Amino acid sequence: MLDDAPHNPAARQTLTAYLAGVGEATGAVVQAARPRERSSGLCRTALGIDDGAARRVLGAIALERRAETPATPLLVADMLARAGCRLPE
Repeated sequence: MLDDAPHNPAARQTLTAYLAGVGEATGAVVQAARPRERSSGLCRTALGIDDGAARRVLGAIALERRAETPATPLLVADMLARAGCRLPE
């Protein structure tokens, strides 16, 4: 899907919806983890994800393992790391 998105409108739409869902869900988890009494967030910068970030994260997986490796946990971990998030234990 990631490779087809630049030239295939259906793949681009699917990829956009998937990445938006991952981003929204990650944002909701971070928001829910923030203590109510603290007005500041748990991240140094805003969360964000795009096809470039997804390509970089998934490109780090060995080619023979890509089909069997769940992408979502890797993308969420990358988003949290890039934003400098510290979630409570």
